[in-house]
Amino acid sequence: MNYYVHNLNPIAFEIFGMPFPWYWLVYFLGYFWVYFSVRYLVKKGISRINFEEFQNFLFYGFLVLLFSGKVFYILFYNLNHYLEHPQDILAIWKGGMSFHGALIGCGIWTLYYTRKLGRNFWSFADTMCLVTPFVLFFGRIANFINGELAGRVTDVSWAVIFPKLYDTSPRHPSQIYEALLEGLLLFAMMWLLKKKLSREGFLSALFLIGYGVGRFIVEFFRMPDPQIGYLLRYFTIGQVYCLLMIFVGALILKIKRSI
Repeated sequence: MNYYVHNLNPIAFEIFGMPFPWYWLVYFLGYFWVYFSVRYLVKKGISRINFEEFQNFLFYGFLVLLFSGKVFYILFYNLNHYLEHPQDILAIWKGGMSFHGALIGCGIWTLYYTRKLGRNFWSFADTMCLVTPFVLFFGRIANFINGELAGRVTDVSWAVIFPKLYDTSPRHPSQIYEALLEGLLLFAMMWLLKKKLSREGFLSALFLIGYGVGRFIVEFFRMPDPQIGYLLRYFTIGQVYCLLMIFVGALILKIKRSI
């Protein structure tokens, strides 16, 4: 069977000879998507947050996301590599970012910012959870373009060969699976329920559960991190974090229903 051989260039374009990776483009697009989509929600009266306050929240939150995502990955995924190659710490275009770490960092930042201004935590958290899945979609597409985070070996007709970072075996395009599940599908579901922003914590809980379930499923098709491998022979460290997300999401729903 003839499989697609991945040969995409991780560099989107060059500016005055300086390469501009797809990763950077995703960060820029993601930032502006969140900015304009939240502005739309505020103008329509769907979100009750103050947009001027949100602009400061978003700018510094973006920096927190980059920092916490990188630090979490270094500490819990690949510490030995960064001890041996400290120059890679700042090379965010090479990957090495943890979604779960970024999520924790952004959660802490949201709690700090809202308490500092005396605002409602859930108004900010729910609004961000509503628009974030669309950013995740582009993030996973960037993973595919880079040929990283590929799936396990398979013989399905849509398998892809990733010769640059793996071998010549056909593999599941797990990046695309994630882009569809935790990206487009989750975003569509969240957007259809956007008027639920009036229910504090509902969209945050739905995001945690939806992402957790989607990622947990795809992890069965995705290669585990080579430096960690499998846990209990079948599960990955990512699935452990996803179970925690699902638990926290369910806990939020239970607490909010009892109030």
